[in-house]
Amino acid sequence: MLLPQDVAPEKSLYVIGGRIIETFNSINRTVIDIKILYSSFVTKFRQEDLSFSYFLYALDWLFMIGFVEIYNNTKIKRCF
Repeated sequence: MLLPQDVAPEKSLYVIGGRIIETFNSINRTVIDIKILYSSFVTKFRQEDLSFSYFLYALDWLFMIGFVEIYNNTKIKRCF
């Protein structure tokens, strides 16, 4: 799932995570609501086929490696 061999690269959690970081940087905020981040991500990268669940998997991965923190149960705070 992190580095799938049989799936398109844009479905890799590494690629999605990198794009989430890029989206966060383009918004230029430290804290953002998850749904707003998702809709900005989908708009920026034209990935309407990316499910919200899969987006959350990538956010989970970013959380595990310390790039984001949960803030007020519905928002994400960047740590970079």
